[in-house]
Amino acid sequence: MQIPPSKNSSLRYRFLRFGGCLIALFLSGAVLAGEPLEQRVQNYWTARTVNDWHTVYRLESAALPGGWLTPDQYKRLGGLPVRDVKILEKKIEGESAQVKIEGRVAVGSLGWMPQTLEEQWVLVNGEWYHQTVKAE
Repeated sequence: MQIPPSKNSSLRYRFLRFGGCLIALFLSGAVLAGEPLEQRVQNYWTARTVNDWHTVYRLESAALPGGWLTPDQYKRLGGLPVRDVKILEKKIEGESAQVKIEGRVAVGSLGWMPQTLEEQWVLVNGEWYHQTVKAE
């Protein structure tokens, strides 16, 4: 004998499935077309925080077609572990922007140290990308 699911359990299942999809989208670091600069910067640094190199790579200007950056190169340029990143200010001038951020970086035995950083972003085909700095 099969017991039909109640109306409440069916609704609960749909709600949980929808919530799971939203969480998966959020955790995937999806890069959406036409996102404002602030959202792109936040996505970039959230991805750096959780070592989501796939998303970080997709947000680098030098990873665009014709660019010099390959995924294995970027992992070597990754830098120190970061957390608690927030945007302090941004200045947009045409197709470039300067963004000042603040966060904490892991510095060996010193632990998590505060750091402020100014970085460049560029607008390419209507999308903002982190201006990749080439290591010397």
